[in-house]
Amino acid sequence: MKVINWYTISLILIGCISFIFSLSHLDFSMAKILILMTCIVIVLEIFPVKLPSGDTYAAGSIGYLFLLINGGFSYAVLAIFIATGTYYLISLRKIRIPVIRLLVTIGMYVTSMLAASISWEFAQNANVFLGVGMVAIVFELVNFFLLEGIEATVFRKKMFNNILQKLTELIIPILISILVISRLALVESEPELMISILYTFFFLLFLIYFSHEFTYQFFLRKSTSNAFMKILEDSINPHFAGHGNRVGMICDLILEDIGYPKRKRNNLVQIASIHDIGKSLLPSYIFRKRGDLTLSEEREYKSHSEKAVEIVKAMFSNESFPKWVLHHHERWDGKGFPSGLKGAEIPLESRIIALANELDHILTRHKDPETILKLLEERSGTLLDPILVGKIKSFHIEAIIGNMNFPLANDELQHAAELTEAQYSQNETYSNIGESFFIQVKGGKVYSPKSIFSNSLFQSLADSAIERQELVHDTFMHENITLDLHAQQLQNGDVTIFAHDLTPYLHFRKQLESSILESYADIINKLSEEKIRLHTSRETLLNHLGDKLAEVEITKNSDVPKSRGIIKSILEQYAPHLDSMKVQVAVTEAVTNVLKHAIGGKLSITIKDNRMQFFISDKGSGIPLHEIPKTILVSGYSSKKSLGQGFKMIAKFCDEVQIQTSSNGTFVLIEYNLR
Repeated sequence: MKVINWYTISLILIGCISFIFSLSHLDFSMAKILILMTCIVIVLEIFPVKLPSGDTYAAGSIGYLFLLINGGFSYAVLAIFIATGTYYLISLRKIRIPVIRLLVTIGMYVTSMLAASISWEFAQNANVFLGVGMVAIVFELVNFFLLEGIEATVFRKKMFNNILQKLTELIIPILISILVISRLALVESEPELMISILYTFFFLLFLIYFSHEFTYQFFLRKSTSNAFMKILEDSINPHFAGHGNRVGMICDLILEDIGYPKRKRNNLVQIASIHDIGKSLLPSYIFRKRGDLTLSEEREYKSHSEKAVEIVKAMFSNESFPKWVLHHHERWDGKGFPSGLKGAEIPLESRIIALANELDHILTRHKDPETILKLLEERSGTLLDPILVGKIKSFHIEAIIGNMNFPLANDELQHAAELTEAQYSQNETYSNIGESFFIQVKGGKVYSPKSIFSNSLFQSLADSAIERQELVHDTFMHENITLDLHAQQLQNGDVTIFAHDLTPYLHFRKQLESSILESYADIINKLSEEKIRLHTSRETLLNHLGDKLAEVEITKNSDVPKSRGIIKSILEQYAPHLDSMKVQVAVTEAVTNVLKHAIGGKLSITIKDNRMQFFISDKGSGIPLHEIPKTILVSGYSSKKSLGQGFKMIAKFCDEVQIQTSSNGTFVLIEYNLR
C-alpha cells in the first residue's frame, strides 16, 4: 500500500500551510480556554466512545468546532496539531505508526476545519443552532469525502460504496455537536464558560466509561464463544481448529463493503464463528477417514447443519440465527443441502457465511490474491452468490491474509494427515473417539442427557463460568469415567456445558502404550544380548526381588556417599569377590538420577538365588514412551526427561539390569551373580 501520492501530499501541504498561518495570526485572549479544551480533546481522542457495532466515536471534533466558533480558525488548527500529535506519541507504545500517516490525518482534519470555517462566515449571523448545525454538517461531510479519497488512493477501494449507510452514521456526531456546542456558545462570561466546559467533559467521561464497560462485557462473551468453538473443532479434528473463528473474522472484514447493516454485523460475525457447531455431534471417524465417504456417511455429514439448529436455539433467543446456520451449505444453483434452496431463496446471512467459509478453505491452499479471486469467480453463480462475489476485491484478500493466521498449506496438511492416520487404523479411531454431549444450566436447574454425576457438580461449574465471565474448563472422574468439561455463559444468562467422555480414549491410549512397551521390551532385550530387560508392569519386576539386606532413602546429595558406604559394607560381607568400585559406580549412577529427575527415591539391597540385587526406585514422572529406547540403548544420551546418561554404563558394569517406568515412577534393578 502506497501512502504517499498526489492526494495525501496535497493534504499534508494544506495542513502545514494552515499551521504556519495559525501561528502568525494567533492571539492569546482565549489562552485559558484553548489550553483547557485542548487537554479535553486529547482525553477524548485517547478514550473514544465505544459503540456496540465495534466502531468508536472520538468526540474530539466537538472541541475543534467549539474552538473554531469561539476563537477562530487559528485556535482550531493549533488544537488539531497538539491533540493529534499527542495521540500519535501515546500510540507509539502499542504500535509503530509511520509519521506520514500522522501528517495525512492532521491534513484531513485541517482541511475539514477550513471548509467549516468558511461555512461559519456565512452562518454566524443566523440562529445559533442553525449556524452550529451547518458548521457540524460541513465538517463531517468534508471529513467523510476526504476519507473516501484516502481509501481510494491508498487502499484502492471503490469510492462511495454503501454511501447511504455511511452518511446515516454521521447523524449522531452531528446531533451531539449541535447540542453541546450550541449550549456552550450561549454562555457569555469566561468563568461560566469554563465551568460549562468541565461539566460537559465529565458528562462525556461517564458516557465513555459506560460504553467501555458495555463493549467489554459484549466482546468478552464473544471471545469466550470463539474459544469454546475452537475447543469443539479441535475435538473433532485438530486440522479444523480455528476454522470457525476465521470464518467469523472474514465476515467482519467484508461486511462493510458488502453493504450489510452495521447494527446486525456483530450478530452475523458471532453466528459465522459457530456455523459448524453441529459437527461436534457427529462421529469423529467421518472427519478422519481417507477417501470418499459412503452414502450413509455422507448423509450423516450433511446432517450437521440440522443438528446445529437445536444448539443455536438453546444459545440464542433470536429466531433468525438458527436459519442462518441451517442454510449455510445451500448453493446458488439449488444443488446444496439440506433444503435445496436456490438463489435469493437462501437467506442473505447464509450466503455471506457460505462465501466466508469458501474463502477460508481457499486461503488454506493459496495466498496469491489474483488466484484467490479467480477461484471465487469459478464458484460464482453455482456455489456462491454472484453479487456477493463481485464485491470481493484484491484489497479484501490482502486484509484477510494480513489479519489472520491460516493452517498449513495443502501439501503440508496432507503430509500431517498421513502421519496422524498412520497411528490409528479406522477401527481403532472409531473405538476411542468418546461421546460428546451438551448440558444446559437454566435458572438454577440442570438439564443433562446423562446422569453420570450429580447436578450440583454441573451447577458449581456453571457458577464459576458466570463469576469469571470466561470459558471455564475442568476434568472430573467418577467410577472409572473421565469427563472433559467446558462451561460458557450465554447472552441470555444461561450456561452451556460441553462434555466429552475421555474414558474410551484413555483406555485406548493405555492399551497402545502397553503394546508399544511390549515391542520395546523385545527389541531392547535382543539388542542388549539379554542383558537389559524392560518390564511392562511394576508387578513383574517386583517379583524378581529377594530378601532385603539394607535400605537407604534418597532425598539429598549427602545420600549418595551414604549409599556408597552401605554398598561397600554389604559387598565385603556377602560378595568380596565382586569389583566393589564398578558396583558402586553403577549403583550410584542410578541413585544420582533419582536426585536429578525425581522428587525422591529409595535404594534397597536384596539377595535372591545367589544374585546380589540393588533396587533403585523413585517417585518421578517416569521416562516418556518415545525416550525409552534412546535412554537405555544409546551411550551418553540424555535429555531433561530421559533420566540421565548412565543406563548403558550401568549395563556394562553389571550382569543384568531390569527396568520398569511409568508416570508413577521409574524402577531399576541392578543384579550381580555371586557364583
